[in-house]
Amino acid sequence: MIGPPTSGKSKLSRRLLKNIAGSVRINPDELRLMLFDDLAPIHDEDLVYDVMSNLRKSALSYGHSAIIDSTAPRHMTREFFLNEGRRSRHLIVVMDVDRKILMDRAKVAGKLSPLKAFDAAWQEPHRSLPLFKFKNDDKQQFETSFFLLMEYINHEYTHHSSLLLSVLRWRRRDDGPVRRASESQIRVGRS
Repeated sequence: MIGPPTSGKSKLSRRLLKNIAGSVRINPDELRLMLFDDLAPIHDEDLVYDVMSNLRKSALSYGHSAIIDSTAPRHMTREFFLNEGRRSRHLIVVMDVDRKILMDRAKVAGKLSPLKAFDAAWQEPHRSLPLFKFKNDDKQQFETSFFLLMEYINHEYTHHSSLLLSVLRWRRRDDGPVRRASESQIRVGRS
């Protein structure tokens, strides 16, 4: 889960925990609170992200799905979580909230400064990995997005990933270079 403060990442992550058997949730804010008794990212962030990475690696090695609940505004942060799990499937869920609604939520929660910091650091995710935009302007939109996300996870994502794996397995069997037709084969084919 990635997106700005107050966009609903933690709510969605906790809901996914209840709906995806064997999943675990990893959140940097909760690690900061545990390690430093402070939510602000002003202490040893390398330690926080190293612990998160090790938790993710351990969860995957025990057969769990890892749900990383983080603002992760930069490519570098996202790649840090994804680079070690080459054998696992990834899905980036981007929280999508109307700007005015997001500002109102941040004001009520006292998170205008973190929202401004997020905005200054935000980089659009690369399209090289599966991406799901989760609309969350209100409760009804959250429920609709959640239904669609679960459909994707339970059906489409599983189907496409198995299809992709079969294509990759087929390609690995053909280790040779792609052969081009000779000029005589091309002429014969045209006549």
